[in-house]
Amino acid sequence: MSALSTRAGVDMPARGTGRRVLIVSHEPAFPPTSGADLRNYRNAVAAAAFGPVCLASVLPKAIAAAAPDPRIRAEALSIEGEPRTASIGWWRMRAEHRISRAALARLEALILEFRPDTVVVESIGLFKLLRPLRPLARQLILDMHNVESDLSAQMKRAVTTASRLSTVVSAPGIRHLERKALALVDRVWVCSNEDRERLMALAGRKMPIDVVPNGIPNVEAIPAVLPAEPPTDSGFPVILFIGHLGYPPNVDAAGRLARAILPRIGQALPGAKLVLAGRGPNPAVQALAGLPDVELVENPESVAPLLCGAHLSIIPLRAGGGTRIKILEAMAWGVPVIATPLAAEGLGLIENDQVLLSASDERLADMAVDLCLDAERRIRQRLRAHQAVWARFGPQAIRDAVRAGLALDNDGNDDQPSPVTP
Repeated sequence: MSALSTRAGVDMPARGTGRRVLIVSHEPAFPPTSGADLRNYRNAVAAAAFGPVCLASVLPKAIAAAAPDPRIRAEALSIEGEPRTASIGWWRMRAEHRISRAALARLEALILEFRPDTVVVESIGLFKLLRPLRPLARQLILDMHNVESDLSAQMKRAVTTASRLSTVVSAPGIRHLERKALALVDRVWVCSNEDRERLMALAGRKMPIDVVPNGIPNVEAIPAVLPAEPPTDSGFPVILFIGHLGYPPNVDAAGRLARAILPRIGQALPGAKLVLAGRGPNPAVQALAGLPDVELVENPESVAPLLCGAHLSIIPLRAGGGTRIKILEAMAWGVPVIATPLAAEGLGLIENDQVLLSASDERLADMAVDLCLDAERRIRQRLRAHQAVWARFGPQAIRDAVRAGLALDNDGNDDQPSPVTP
């Protein structure tokens, strides 16, 4: 048994010294590139308003970089190239990440040194950490980026080929894991009211479930004024899709964009071009770069130039959980978004005003053509969408949600759920 799981009484600091928050993730949250680390880092920035924050990743750091905010430190619980050690637990589901005993020992040392008031654990994938962390955390929070059982069920409905069905984890199995996790933690964070309702039904008991929405990513790089629409020199429209390109729902969406939606748009607008950008593209996505008018940007250092050059973002997701950070980012930069209803779920955007929605690939393409041919409508949608996401998902909104999610508004009473973000 690990030393971490046997230490039942760690002397925590008094609350009057500010809330010290430790966020434990699988992949490094800094520098943030994909949806999970963008959320983790944005939450860390928000929590830093109330006290020191430490980001700890199970995997080694990709690069030796320090967060720009001096109140945030980043640590890794594994070292690149170190000998492989046994993992926690003799059995785990495919949805769970492997966590070595060496990583667990480093987490123990970090907790004793950093002395957090609150420990936030990222997603059900780190379930194996919850039980050993329970006696060490005054407040233990599970941040569910997605309700994974619901996401798994969606993916099973969306995926049809036998080879890809093997990547879908059993929804009942994950649901059982989620119920066990809910019994171990003090609070749960979710991204939307919809996910909150799903978890309330799953929990089977009254517990605090807080809506901490995804914030606008890389907000520091976005101009204070709405950026101008890009020129048409390199094609019109330039359609952008940003996401982790190894994530099955994004792989599916990228394939439909390149093979079905772009060709239909190209019939009406021959200058149409599709840019797929993100980290870890799998072979299916890499193959799309060989299609006409499709460009693949692997592991971009910054997405700012891509957003500055995009006329539209089309997001045809058929499965997904949480809320789509890629939509918030595009809108914050003034890029009009056309998406499936599921892709925009939980954001509360006004259809046909701030976002255009359809479940059909053909209709998504037709909407793109109509918008491109109506400059006045395009300008109106850019402005409305830009204003909406800054008001509801900007830094102040996320700071308020994290404050409520840490129960700082409850005068020490952690038994009541914090207000739900509208």
